[in-house]
Amino acid sequence: MPDNVHPFPTPEPTTLGADLRRARERAGLTLADLAHRIKVRPGILSSLEADAHDRLPAMTYALGFVKAYARTVGLDPNEAAERFRRESRREEPAPSILAVEPIAPRRLPGRRLVVATTAGVLSVIGVLLALGLFERPFPEPPAGPSLARPPAAAPTLSTAAPAPGNAFGSSAANTDGAVKLVARDDVWIRVQEGPRGERLFEGTLVKGQALDIPPGRPWLLRAGRAGALQVLIGDEMLPPLGGDGDVLAAQSLLPSDLRARAAPRGGLAEGPPAP
Repeated sequence: MPDNVHPFPTPEPTTLGADLRRARERAGLTLADLAHRIKVRPGILSSLEADAHDRLPAMTYALGFVKAYARTVGLDPNEAAERFRRESRREEPAPSILAVEPIAPRRLPGRRLVVATTAGVLSVIGVLLALGLFERPFPEPPAGPSLARPPAAAPTLSTAAPAPGNAFGSSAANTDGAVKLVARDDVWIRVQEGPRGERLFEGTLVKGQALDIPPGRPWLLRAGRAGALQVLIGDEMLPPLGGDGDVLAAQSLLPSDLRARAAPRGGLAEGPPAP
């Protein structure tokens, strides 16, 4: 070979890390730029470029970083991942198999021991229960009938006006009948049990509409216009509970309380004279 002829240089083999670095530089990206784009710490990217595989996380995560790096700088991510597998000296950890050793029969407790232990525990619990030193596992059911009050039935609204011939406080009235509120004119009312109890009805009674009050409960009446309501106890028609401009705040609807409110005061006549 003549002295002035040099052999054709053989290209040196390159690693994946070097190719990734050159591709990044061609793309005009710094390590910080690339780390911000693919959300990977710059130290991991630097280890990839330096082929420092021992400083990288587990193989599964490292392959994900390689693919993201290659995709961002314009390389084939799958080819880059395959090169990383070939060049890396690490392997995927093989799943460990847990060796299960059967228990020798002589190490199992005997049947007599199990029965004796169970009987002993039950005996101790029985003694503690008898002495009152141990709570019963389940509460005893309450003796006698339940005292819980059932909810009130749905309010009964009807269209019924009082008979015009009935006199206030008539002796022929059914004094043990249920209470009924009849609207002589449109009026807003609220009927509830006690100050904060269950509400039976709240709304406007239209003229001529009637509301039946379930007996046996301490119902209270609130009304915007007392004079717009007519109160009946069975067939007995009571006088109005107030004038048209009066407000009822908490009027008891027990028959005795209604009659007490309607009783004449200050010498007022009890009603029309008997014929």
